[in-house]
Amino acid sequence: MNRRIISAAAVGAFALMLALGGVGGAQADPVPNSPGTPPPGKTAAQIYSTVGADAFAELTNNLTVKFNAQSPAPGHTLASYDAINPVTGAAGENITTKPGCTLARPNGANAGITAITLNQQSTVDPTAYCIDWVRSSRAKGTAAAEAALTFYAQSRDAVSYAVIGNSYAPTTPLTTGQLKDIFECTTTDWSEVGGQAGDIHVYLPPASAATLTFFLQAIGTNLNNVNAGCAGLPTLFNGQQNDGESMNGDPQGILPYAVTKWAAQVNQPPGIQDLRGGAHIGLVNTTTPPTTNATLTGTTYRVLNPAFTTGTSASFGRIFFNTVRNDAPQELKDIFKEGGYLCVHADELLVPFGNTPLGNDTTASRYCGQAS
Repeated sequence: MNRRIISAAAVGAFALMLALGGVGGAQADPVPNSPGTPPPGKTAAQIYSTVGADAFAELTNNLTVKFNAQSPAPGHTLASYDAINPVTGAAGENITTKPGCTLARPNGANAGITAITLNQQSTVDPTAYCIDWVRSSRAKGTAAAEAALTFYAQSRDAVSYAVIGNSYAPTTPLTTGQLKDIFECTTTDWSEVGGQAGDIHVYLPPASAATLTFFLQAIGTNLNNVNAGCAGLPTLFNGQQNDGESMNGDPQGILPYAVTKWAAQVNQPPGIQDLRGGAHIGLVNTTTPPTTNATLTGTTYRVLNPAFTTGTSASFGRIFFNTVRNDAPQELKDIFKEGGYLCVHADELLVPFGNTPLGNDTTASRYCGQAS
């Protein structure tokens, strides 16, 4: 399926997936009622654990549920830990990914990549790494430590901005240049960009969030410039990536937001909380809508509009990756590689969570399971 959201074969694939994956919805952290604890009854060597991006955490939670429910049971249990505590919303607290593995919960892809490169091992089984793969919402970087990692392409996403429904922001598209000036606090009043007169309140996710760093790159700036321009201003606030509620209904606010996460919050598949808080995704450079509809097994979902990632808004499009060590067990690589479990069941695993599948055409510039 190349650049098409739903294939005719999806219906049959979905039925097959249910047979393979069993039943049961996505869950937050391996033990929903006890966040930050490992699957019970499993040794460190029996678990493959993941941390990282918030943008597709629930999607990965659902993947782990379906994968673990296969019959016969797979050789290892997958365990996915959200970017923040899924019950309390706390960030940076200690979690135990496996027996003998305690670490600070990585809040975002950047933090997850840093954590896996530390190569922390279980204190009760030094043959087991504490983190086996990372949900990454950014591509492989040039840092020396990342040369030891393989990034498997999963699906398409885009990052735009969110504002509240009764926002002071204009209803017309903001340009890349206007967004740069807003987030560098050079433009500080909505009337300067065609909106209602009033201060612009900039909400920044944590620096560990790749959604933030990617968005800033897309608008031609970086966190150093933002900090320098906005330092000390009373119109700068802390937000959480992909959480419109962190703006507290502020009509003067603006927050970077992953388009697929917003779409997933509309769809509300198992495990997704609707955290939009009245926020909608804004237009950039063009009136092309960031989302569109896709139908799978008779159900209509909101998904990323691939057209939003081309043309004048192309710089806002990105790819989601599953990242493993180069020497990771083949069993783990087989889940994410070309033709692997995730790619075989891509439509049914991705579409309800707002993601646009990449397709399996290996002659395309991007395809599911493509390694980098």
